[in-house]
Amino acid sequence: MKKESVEFPYFDMYSRDGSNIAFERRTDCRSVGMHRHGYYELLFVGRGSCRHMYNGTETLLIQGDAVIVTEHQPHGFSLNGETLIYNCQFELDALEDSVTEELRAGEPFLDVPDLSGYEDVRTWQDRLNEREKYYQDSQLHVGYELNNSKQGVIHLSPIEFSFINSVLQHGIEEQENPYRFGALMKQKYLEVILLELKKAMARQNEKYRVCSKSNQKAIAEVLMYIEEHLDETLDFNAVAQKYAFSPNHFRKIFKDITGLSPVSYINRLRILRACEYMQKDKMSIREAAEQVGIYDFNYFSRLFKKVMGCSPSRM
Repeated sequence: MKKESVEFPYFDMYSRDGSNIAFERRTDCRSVGMHRHGYYELLFVGRGSCRHMYNGTETLLIQGDAVIVTEHQPHGFSLNGETLIYNCQFELDALEDSVTEELRAGEPFLDVPDLSGYEDVRTWQDRLNEREKYYQDSQLHVGYELNNSKQGVIHLSPIEFSFINSVLQHGIEEQENPYRFGALMKQKYLEVILLELKKAMARQNEKYRVCSKSNQKAIAEVLMYIEEHLDETLDFNAVAQKYAFSPNHFRKIFKDITGLSPVSYINRLRILRACEYMQKDKMSIREAAEQVGIYDFNYFSRLFKKVMGCSPSRM
């Protein structure tokens, strides 16, 4: 049956200085429904987590994740708990020509995504309006990394995160306290951020590309195994031996494909799953921690804050 076309409202950019660049900082927990805009938008998580619907998928972004949303493509998001995200909106003609050429060169970075074959986007809006259904239908667990790939999520290293976070804060300050050359400063800050993100994405893609198909398949099986045994103590040396990898080689290809070490990956996944238990199933913090195999409450709280940027009581 032919799908009915869906129209989403267009949002305008609020650029007071005529620069066609706008920085925003969000710290509330409001949902932003599915919408479009005739400009590009950088979504950057500075603290906490953000559920993002874009390019036919739903995923959960946490501190250090960034996504470039292309012009005219629908997206929406919902913040969780004590979250800080930056939205940087811009038009390409606001950038220096040489910078635009560099961003366009080589691998896709600012290209419009192909939405053909994906789920009807109307369900994304339903998930924002009907919170319970939103959580029940979530694709957060199985296929989490796949959804990240479809959205073009860039996972930043701690050094990259610290640098971009700082530059974004400077951009906010320039916008809130404009000087005579404030618009030019905003342009230069944005150009630095975008070039740094492209460099991070190129590094991320290169690591994935050099992995053989057999290694990718092996890690995909490991990720599924982790999903099914999340509440157990996992011996990654034994997992490596199962696939005839040395422990060091296993850790390397795991990080090349997922962007995280095995320990960091499982810690992140445990915390994300615990968030689901607390929000969807209304479990207490202690109950959610035990459901993901963490029985030391203090350790869980420390790990939660490290992953999400806030204490579990703030969720």
